[in-house]
Amino acid sequence: MQLARPFCRFVGRPRSVLAHAATQANTHRTQASRQGRVRTFESCFGGSQGGWPARSSLVRSITGGQALNSSADRAAAEVKPMEVEIKIRLPDRVAYDKVAASLAGVGQGRTASHAQANYFFDGPNRELNSRRVVLRLRTYNGDEKATITLKGKQVLENGIGRASEVEEDVAPEAAARYLAQPDAMLSEVPLIKTTAEKFELSSLVALGGFRNQRDCYSWEGHTLELDETQFEHGTLYEIECETDHPEVLRDKLESFLASLEVSYSYSQASKFANFINKTLL
Repeated sequence: MQLARPFCRFVGRPRSVLAHAATQANTHRTQASRQGRVRTFESCFGGSQGGWPARSSLVRSITGGQALNSSADRAAAEVKPMEVEIKIRLPDRVAYDKVAASLAGVGQGRTASHAQANYFFDGPNRELNSRRVVLRLRTYNGDEKATITLKGKQVLENGIGRASEVEEDVAPEAAARYLAQPDAMLSEVPLIKTTAEKFELSSLVALGGFRNQRDCYSWEGHTLELDETQFEHGTLYEIECETDHPEVLRDKLESFLASLEVSYSYSQASKFANFINKTLL
């Protein structure tokens, strides 16, 4: 699968639009669940455009539905109006292994390991891109699990990422079919069906994707996710952690890394932005 050419800069703010899409998708989903086709879940979106974080005049926008330059903190549950998480970049595999070895020796150690394959889609005329919306299909450990996610533009500032998100589980066998026939999502996935109606999407185009190995560790009452992300243009290493108190957790993480004498930096772009722009920021 070939990588897409870099997107044009996103314009507009999609949160209120996606909130509507998520609400309508719940209606479709409830109706479908009564026919035994899909499982229902609560909407991930709430509020209006005004709920987006204010930007600093010194922060620069990154294309591809992602980042602002500065430090990071993202805390996100799969079903939340706003995903918020810490995003800290590690310089290389040596640093990654050192952090993993330390985490393996405390608490419960490694609690999960996921080989993720991430695929992205848009309309033929960039109907989603133009509204700062990212459509992702992700599989876990081959055919163990699959999800479809719609994300709004992520703001990355001082190692903390925030983005509106709504996610839906799909059957792994259906996910395999969607990779070969993306248009099937328009009629079979309630969330995508509603989005297609809202954005006048007539078809979907595959943009390509990347692989990510995610190992999860229990640490200080949190789940730290150590990522090794493989793009066609290179590999990056990152720590992510969802939290409701990003500044506090970020500072604790920095102290932990300092105690290991591991260098680090704040992530400057999302994985999607790095994929689209062929960067490793």
